[in-house]
Amino acid sequence: MKKPLVFLAGLAVPVVALAALLFVLWVRDVRDDSKHTVIVNAPTPIFAGTGNEGGCRGAVLTTLESGTKLPVRRIRYLKECATIDVLLPDGRRGYVVLGTGDVSVIPPLSASGGR
Repeated sequence: MKKPLVFLAGLAVPVVALAALLFVLWVRDVRDDSKHTVIVNAPTPIFAGTGNEGGCRGAVLTTLESGTKLPVRRIRYLKECATIDVLLPDGRRGYVVLGTGDVSVIPPLSASGGR
């Protein structure tokens, strides 16, 4: 009876350590994403939901005019496009598809896809 418990305990330690490392890396990535700001340069559609849910062709939530600054919640690099989850001035959440509309990201995203 002791040997299976020792084996399970020995297996659990590296699994928990790996899970903790992955969690720390994910938290760091989200924190780094939130350091960006999206500035709308020309009328740009904002899509409903998150970029992870709606992808490159989501449902349009609203259109923002130039000069609007939006805090970034999350940046996602999908197969066909990059999306940026933002918080709208009225408190709603949506996302921008890079290449749709005209926005600037401050500080700029790196050429390597941000990673």
